[in-house]
Amino acid sequence: MEAVDPRSLSPTHPRRIIVVGGGYAGLTFVTTLAHRMKASDDIEIVLVDPRPYQQALSELDLVAAGTPRPQFAELWYADVLRGLPIKVVYDRLECVRPDDGLIEIGPRGGPVVSLTYWRLVLATGAIPFVPPVPGLRESAITMWSVDDAMKLQRALEEQFRYGVTLCDPRERACAIAVTVVGGGATGVEIAGTIADRMPPMIKRAGHDPKELTLTLIEGRPDILYDLPEVQRIRARSRLQKMGVSILLGRKLEKVESGVAYLESGVEVPSPVLVWCGGAHADPDAVQWGLAADNSGRLVCDENLKAQGQAAIYVVGDVAAFRDPSSGRILPMLAQFAIREAAHAADACLHEARGLPLAPFVPNMHGEFVSIGPKWGVGWMFGVNVSGWFAIVMKRLTYVMYWVQVGSFRLARKRTAQMLRMRH
Repeated sequence: MEAVDPRSLSPTHPRRIIVVGGGYAGLTFVTTLAHRMKASDDIEIVLVDPRPYQQALSELDLVAAGTPRPQFAELWYADVLRGLPIKVVYDRLECVRPDDGLIEIGPRGGPVVSLTYWRLVLATGAIPFVPPVPGLRESAITMWSVDDAMKLQRALEEQFRYGVTLCDPRERACAIAVTVVGGGATGVEIAGTIADRMPPMIKRAGHDPKELTLTLIEGRPDILYDLPEVQRIRARSRLQKMGVSILLGRKLEKVESGVAYLESGVEVPSPVLVWCGGAHADPDAVQWGLAADNSGRLVCDENLKAQGQAAIYVVGDVAAFRDPSSGRILPMLAQFAIREAAHAADACLHEARGLPLAPFVPNMHGEFVSIGPKWGVGWMFGVNVSGWFAIVMKRLTYVMYWVQVGSFRLARKRTAQMLRMRH
């Protein structure tokens, strides 16, 4: 790996592949390509990302639950890309000019630098979707970055320190109340994390852990719609056993003075409110002159190429790939981003070697959701699993990813970090 000034790059390299975005998709693409290409392929790999690390979003629950170690959810390029022929440009994508075969990078509203490409891979991901609910944006903590996880840690700690000083049990219960909005995997995992972490803190302060008011709000009739019904039932049962109150079919109307008001008329004390209500594709993507669907994701064909663009691939959360077997757009899941990126890397090699392309065929081998750090639900190869085994399998997917993009050395190092984290 070499960090470079974009102005030092050759303006006419015949096979430059520029990858924009260093998330699960972008990092998988560059490492897969770097490991599989040959010197005779004459490929130059350039990764463009404003950060020097990948934020491992699926591991934020560990950061929020444990000691303040944000670096655990940060995969630094210097570690992952060590020894690989990859040039890294720390900047943001401003503009795509497909007709000219180049991109422009630079700060928003500032000077730009042009880079030509042979192939361009757009893997710019997504951002949290926060609807225009009055008071929500000002009150909520989203859960989409290491900074978000650390902000939640601080908010829980500050509210706890204040709450335990109150003498009136009712006032104390309102002060240490936490509300999570969104019953997808992120919301359930954060609710489970808080339900596991907060009661021991309250008990150590000399109060009844049952005073904690932890509420999970979901606007749909159930949580975790990506899981089989039996697993959703198990998840609800586990959350309720941990003291989480689940409100289903309730939509948020407004947030005001530390209270969440629902359309049904219910008022939920929410001095700490976590918003896990979904994601939106990179909002800049619709400005790049490429075909996009109604949600803002870039439309791609069976080879993961942007519609009508022979030299541009789109992978990860920003891609709107339609599963040919179901006719549905793939959801924003890390495992799809990783598989799309690996396929696109192979496709670029095929093109460099004059070989035909094979269409991308999506598949899922399993999915796991943690409910607290020691229990989970999910499925693998058509078999439902729950309890400690689901957690082991979820953590194992982390290890597999670390091996895939890095090495056994990286996987060993990060596994040791994970095992040392306090829960």
